[in-house]
Amino acid sequence: MRILVSNDDGLDSPALHALVESLVRNHDVTVAVPSRQCSGTGHGFTFTRPIEVRETELHGATVLVVDGFPADAVKYAICTREKPDVVLAGINPGENAGVCAPYSGTVACAREAALWGLPAFALSTLGMQDGHYRAIARWVTHLLLDPPPTPLGTFWNINFPSHAPASWGTPRLCAGASAMFRDEYKPAADGFWQLEGFKPPEAIAPDSDDDWLRRGHPTMVPHRVDATDHDLLNRVAWKPPTAFVQDAP
Repeated sequence: MRILVSNDDGLDSPALHALVESLVRNHDVTVAVPSRQCSGTGHGFTFTRPIEVRETELHGATVLVVDGFPADAVKYAICTREKPDVVLAGINPGENAGVCAPYSGTVACAREAALWGLPAFALSTLGMQDGHYRAIARWVTHLLLDPPPTPLGTFWNINFPSHAPASWGTPRLCAGASAMFRDEYKPAADGFWQLEGFKPPEAIAPDSDDDWLRRGHPTMVPHRVDATDHDLLNRVAWKPPTAFVQDAP
């Protein structure tokens, strides 16, 4: 398979190295990553200035280091190289479950690929040891042999628990949790404030990704790039105001 691997942490990420090292044994791998740490930058992209791209290699795979956001790296690779069969984003040290997903540069990589009609998987983990990364990389090789349905305009957000890989439960297909962070800004210096927050355990819905993760199960949540609320659109009886038309000179 032709595989594009990206992330939001850049080329120095040990988790990226573990994934690429595993994939290059049997696949044609290209890597496209931002030139700097871009965690939490969401789906930003660069169009107000040119982006610098330099080429290097990792475990024999061509690497494109892009001076932009994570989505820039994926966009550039798709637009300038032969299109991949699948895009893998990660492995991200730190979870991107539930409400983390919209903020995540890792998830943005997969979403960008889905916008181009490509199957994509975002990979993140609460466990941040080398053993976690290598276990996930091995799991991904099996996933590629029998991937889940990925209709046009969809992608999968996959998260792994902090538990030792030997004790992981069965991976769960589930919905993303909607429990919002309890955020607090604490003074860091004169005029500077540091964000700290956590997901309140009591607010996490049963059978959601956050719930299964804390119980030791990997989770897989299907996402759509179309953010339209079709249910509301099809049943709403409200009509927008038209005063601006009537009041026009």
